[in-house]
Parts: sequence; structure tokens; C-alpha cells
Amino acid sequence: MTLMAGGSPLRPVTLAVGALVATATLIAGLILLEPRAVAGFLTAASAVTAAVMVRAALKGRAAGPRLRVYALAGGLGLTAAAGAASGVATLVASEVLVGGVPLPAEIPLVALFLVAITFLPAILRPHQRRDSLAQLRIGLDVLGVTACLLFASWMLLFNGDGERRGASITALICGGSAAATVAVNGVHALRQRAALQWCGPAAALALIGLTALVIGMDYPQEANAEIAAVVAAGAINVAALMLWHGSVRLSPDESPMPPPGSEPSAGFPLLAAPVLGSALVTVYHLLQGGRLDAPSIALGSVAITAVAAREWVSSVALRRQAGHLTDQGNRLRSLMFGSADVALVLDSNLAVRWQSAATARQFGLSDQEVLGRAVSALVHPDQVEAVHAYLFERMTRADFDEDNGLSVRLRDGFGRWRETEWTTSGADPAEAGHTLVVHVRDVTNMRDLEEALRQSTHLDRQTGLANREGLVRAAELTPDAGAIIVVELGGLTAIGDVRGRDLAELVLVEAARRLRTQVAGADIPARVGETRFAVLTHSGAVRAHLLAGQLVNALSAPYMTAGTVSHLSAWGGLADVTEEHDSDEVIRRAALALRSVRSGPPGAVEWYEAEMETRLLRRSTLEQDLPGAVTRGEIDVRYQPVLELDGRRPVGVEALPTWRHPQLGVVPADELQAVAEDLGLRSPIEQAVLQRSCRLLARWRQLNDSLWLAVNVRPRQLVDPAFQATLDTALEDHDLPHSALVIEIAEQHLSDVREDAHQPPVEDIAAQLGRLRAAGVRTAVDNFGTGPTSLSRLRILPIDLLKIDREVFADPVETFRQAGAVMDVAVTLGRRLGMEVIAHGLEDALDLDTAQTAGCRLGQGDLLGRPMPAERLEALLEQMRVQ
Repeated sequence: MTLMAGGSPLRPVTLAVGALVATATLIAGLILLEPRAVAGFLTAASAVTAAVMVRAALKGRAAGPRLRVYALAGGLGLTAAAGAASGVATLVASEVLVGGVPLPAEIPLVALFLVAITFLPAILRPHQRRDSLAQLRIGLDVLGVTACLLFASWMLLFNGDGERRGASITALICGGSAAATVAVNGVHALRQRAALQWCGPAAALALIGLTALVIGMDYPQEANAEIAAVVAAGAINVAALMLWHGSVRLSPDESPMPPPGSEPSAGFPLLAAPVLGSALVTVYHLLQGGRLDAPSIALGSVAITAVAAREWVSSVALRRQAGHLTDQGNRLRSLMFGSADVALVLDSNLAVRWQSAATARQFGLSDQEVLGRAVSALVHPDQVEAVHAYLFERMTRADFDEDNGLSVRLRDGFGRWRETEWTTSGADPAEAGHTLVVHVRDVTNMRDLEEALRQSTHLDRQTGLANREGLVRAAELTPDAGAIIVVELGGLTAIGDVRGRDLAELVLVEAARRLRTQVAGADIPARVGETRFAVLTHSGAVRAHLLAGQLVNALSAPYMTAGTVSHLSAWGGLADVTEEHDSDEVIRRAALALRSVRSGPPGAVEWYEAEMETRLLRRSTLEQDLPGAVTRGEIDVRYQPVLELDGRRPVGVEALPTWRHPQLGVVPADELQAVAEDLGLRSPIEQAVLQRSCRLLARWRQLNDSLWLAVNVRPRQLVDPAFQATLDTALEDHDLPHSALVIEIAEQHLSDVREDAHQPPVEDIAAQLGRLRAAGVRTAVDNFGTGPTSLSRLRILPIDLLKIDREVFADPVETFRQAGAVMDVAVTLGRRLGMEVIAHGLEDALDLDTAQTAGCRLGQGDLLGRPMPAERLEALLEQMRVQ
């Protein structure tokens, strides 16, 4: 064992050496010095403990409050100083009197008052929160202990013929009352109990020792007084060690606060020792032939009265506590009888010894049916072993803090099985160790509600199909599933907007009915979105693909609802169900396959492929980063020249915007324009391209004054009122004639006008092209021959340039003669309609020969010049001008 002195270790060897030194010093002192002087010097040894306490407080190593340590150490220091001064006075001025009191007694007497003043605040703080009765009990304890101490001391010292000295009486009154106060308050402390229960009695012992030292010094002629002084000095040093332990070593809050109404001051026999000591002193005094004088009778009467009053107050407090416990018991009893939970007390054989009144009310089980029977008689036969194991474990290991409970099916008094939850709360306090208290809660209604909620969370309320959660749950319970089909309906939102929400809901319900009738009995249909259905099928790849096609066709058929015919479009996506991926991942993959065909014609069905992830990631990245690309200066423009085939002289250039993406690199014009079209960002991009290209064109026309610029426009932008203003502004800002600009529309976009309801009518496009031609701007049809544009449409559209696509004159299946014939017809057709024909997409010498043979004057393609930066095109124009 190693003790700590302010954080420094005090090893047993050190303590032994110190004890030997102190013992040797004491023996030498007794031999060489007067015993009273030895008592004074031995008292001065407590200064070492006081110094250790101060050092611990200064270094922050004291477990208790610093102010308490300083106060207790200060009291010990005063005691040590008084002892040393008294010892010196005994040796050099033992005959000196101060007010009739010997100087060796006067010094500790003065110190006694100072030490009491120092100790009292240290022990009485912090304030103990007690009710009035508890405070009265503490006061009576202090009065009783003080009276008993004074009575016993008076009987031993002054009752009889002995000399009554004022210093001793004063010390006895002051020290006794102070010692009783700190002792009672320390023992009965509620707050910081661990420390105060050491410091209080230790301070009382120090005060009693200092009082005894005063009395021993006050009677220099009495032999017993010298022995009392030496014993008192030893007691003071013991008290010093106790004070060090209680204030420095011991945390004040180690002992928990007692619960209200159970304060130790109510029943602690603190007065037993003083009363017993006073009785023994009285008997001894009477046996020695002594008598009881008036002061001793008065002190005894006060002590007896204090003890009697204290016991009466304690009885009142106990009656109040008993009444409080009775009220709590009645309240607990009423709660038990009114509780919906059932309580059972089982014996060591798991037989029911007692049951609460709620058992009959909740389960219809009377005491005759339950008491004395094994609890297994109430449990479902399939759960008997589990219930026995649970209960035996809880009974043998009652120290478990956590009880998760057990779900048990219990048969009630009417023969029905009820769902219950069983928990335990340890043994019955009346028979601890041989019983177990079991609480039974009826959860039948809660389980029924949970099942209903579980079903509602797995079903779509509008269609009656499984929802996404239900589909995922079904996939987890169906290990042999083959694929998941996801089908999306198009046009349902338009029906709701045009014909009302009620009709749209009727169409949706009819679509769910068709879906349900198309799938097999083992397959699971579900609704996984506003306009999206899914089917978990057991079929293999081929049959699943056929089923997806059937579902798309069934859902695309006309809907006759509420006397109205409605039309929907449908697309399908499929994904394999594998063990490596969970249901959510399979649904996501099927939805990804659906998204890949969603932009195509209705009725398409597609399987998931890994490449779709890459395309989707690229598309998503482009959609996220395209807004702001113009501001960041990431949109670049490349220019492809249009040349005269005979002299290879540039007559025009086509502006092809590209995107220099920071991560994906160069995004080609077709992909950029498609993403911008979907995001509604074509207008700002086209404006930026038009402004930049017109600025460059103005400089290039200084090298070739007949050079024109072609830009690609979608029909929707063409009819936008702001488009004409943008053209005029760009041309005026750079002082360009309208004839220097050519507006190109791809043939595919002209055909989309007929099929897409969101595109403007052909009449509006023709009118806008007419206004552009009237203003001097020329127009062109790009990639002619790749779409279904009819000759009648070419005839009504005011087109100036016709760019024949390479597919018309370079089909690899055709021979040169046939390809040339097709090209010849196209050139002849264009000329007859008053259009300049451009052979677009020339890639090799055979293409060039075919175009020239057909009489085509202009050409464009990689053979003549790839799309190039503006600087390179300008260098090419400069070279042509020099030649």
C-alpha cells in the first residue's frame, strides 16, 4: 500500500522511519525534558501535516476544495504553533501567570478559540439542504453531545474538592461545543459526505486534544495532567492525518446523495457513545464516594432533555416518512390494479405464486386457473422450451441490467391465443433469491396494427399494385426471379392537363389492370413511380424480353374510359436479377435501360448494358456543367470551309461550336447541341457563337469579300421573335450585309416538325424563312437525303442552298454508276427549284469525282478541309488570296 502526500508517494519504509524517529524523540523527550514540554513539542509535529496539505492545494493535487484545505491546514498550523510556544514556555517561563493563568496554558487557550473559528466554516460548508425537522435534529444532536462532553469532563475534573480553574473551564466550554458542532455536522453531512465524514470527526478530535492540552498545562502539579497532555498531543497528530486524508486524498463526491427522506441523521446513534460515557463516568464517580453538585446536575439534565427531545423529533419524522411510504404504497397499489400490464411472481420451479388483478381483467384468467400451476401451461406448446430457458436465465442471473423481453403466445381464459411481450424485473423483494417477477403486456392489437401498416406500406393505394418497397421485399423473398421489367408511360400528364385529373387517374387504373392481366401468377407487378410500372418475373432472358414487348404493346393500346379515347406511349427496360446486386440496384439498372430508349420512338424495349453507365455518367456530367460554360469561356468554335470544286476557292464557312470540357475533353458539335436543346441553353450558346463568328467574318471578308457564314439553327429557335433581333444586332455590330449569313436547318429537324407537337408548324417555319430571305439572309437545308422530307415540302420552303449528304451519292452498296445517277438527279432537282447544291461530306477522291460528274459546283467535307480553329482558317484564306 502506498499513501500520497499531496500527490507525492509516502511509502511504508518512509512511514516506518518517521514513526521510529517520532517514538525515539518522544522517549528521549520524556527522559530528558519535562512531560508537558514534550506534549507541546509533540503537538508542534502536526505542522508537517499542515505543510503537506498546503503544498497539495498549491499544486492543485488536493481532491477537495482548496478553501477547505487551506482552512483545515491553517487550524493545524495554529495548533502546532501553540503547542511549540507552550512547550517553550514550560521550559523557560512555567511560573509566569497571565491573568492568573499559567503562560503554558494561556497560549493553547487563545489558540483554541482561533482554531475553532477556523475549523467551523470548513466543516459547515457547503450548506446542507435539510427540512426544518432535520435541522432541529442536528441542533439537538449538537446540544446533547456538548452537554455529555461537559458533564463527563466536569464529573472527572471539578465535581468534588478539586480546584476549579477558569482557564480549564473556559477551554472545556469552547472546545466541547466546537467539537460537538463539527463532529455532528460532519457525520450527518448530505453533500460531500465522503470528505466531511472524515474531516468532521477529525476536526472534533483535534479540538478535544487542544482542550485537553490546555487543561494539562493548567494543572502543573497534577501527575495525571502531564499524561493527559501527552495523550492529547498524540491525538492531535492522529487528527492531523485524518484531516489530510479527508481533505486531500478523498474526493468529496465519492458517496452518493441519499434519497429524500432517508437522511442518516434520522437514525444514526450519534448520542449513544456520549450518553454511555457519561453514565459510566457518573457510576465511577458515585462509587468513589463523590456527589453530584449543581453544575453536574444541570449539565446532566440538559443532556437528558436534548436526548429526549431529539428522539421525539425523530419519531415525528419517522411517522411522517411512514405516512409518505403509505401514500406511495397506496398509489402503487392503485396503479397496479389499474394497469393494463399483468404482473406474475414465479417461484424457483416457475410456478405462479401470485398474479396481479389485471390478469383476470386483461386475459380472463382467475386465480384458481393460474396460481400454483406452471407458467408453461399458459404458453403455446412451440414456445415452452424458449420460455423456460429465458425465465431460468433471468432467475439465475438477475444481475442483468438490460432485458430485451420475449415475445410469447399466451392462451387466455377464453381459449384464444394472444400475442404478449414478457419482461422481468428481478426477484420479489419479500422473497429475494427464490422468486422472479414477470411483467406480461398484451400486444395483440399492436401486432395487428403493425401487420396492417406493413401491408399498407407495401401497396400502392391508387392502383392496388405493390409499391417500390413491396417490390423490393418480394425480390428479397424470391430467390429464383429472373429479371425486372420497368415500363414507363408517356402522355399521362398531358391527359391530366387537357382532360382533367380524374380521367388521368382512370387511365392509370386501367393501365394497372392491363399490367396485372398480362403477367403470370407467379410474377409480381408493381408501381414504382408516377408514370412507371415494374414487373418481377421468373422468366428467362428471351421470355422476359417477349413479356416486356407484350406489356409495352398492351399499355400503348387506346384507352376507352369515361366515354373518351385516350392514347399513351410506352417504353420498356430490363435488367437481370443476380445474387451480386440487391433489388434496388436491379431496379436502377432497368430504369437506366429504360432511359436509354426513352428518347427513341415509342414501343422500344432495351436490356441493361454496362456501357449505359458510361453514357449516363457522361450525359449527367454534361448536363451539370453546361450551364455557365459560355461565361467560363469553354465554348469554342471551329470552322469548316465550303469550296468551289474546280478552283478549290473558299466561298463560305460553316460555324461548328464545340465545348472544351475540363474533364471530358472536346465535346463535338452534335452532342453539344443535343444537350443544349434539352436544357434550353441553345439560345445563349448560339448568340455567343453568332457574335464571335460575325466578328471574325468581318475580318475574313477583307481577304475574300464574297465569303459567307453558315450557322445551324433548330426550328424552335428559328421562330423565336428574339432570333431575328439577334441576327440583326450581330450583323449591324460588325457592319456585315445580310447576304453574308446563311441559316441552316437539318432535314431531320424539318421532319421532326411533323411528328413532335412541341415543334412549330411548317407554315410558321416557311413564313420565318421568307422573312429572312426578304431581309437578305440566305437559308439552307443540311444533310438532305437522310430524312423523309418530301419534294412538296422543298417546294414550299424558301430554301437557297441544298446540302446533299454523302449517304445519297456514296452508298457502299451501290456501284459508281448508280451513285452518280442519284447525285445527278439531286443536283438537277436542286437547280430546277432554284437552289445552289453543295456536296456535303466529301471524304475521298471517289466522292469528289461523283459530285463533279453530276455537275455539282460546291463541296464541303474532310477531303477539302476539316473543321479548324479560326486562326488556321484565316491562314488558309490568306494563302488563297496570295495565290
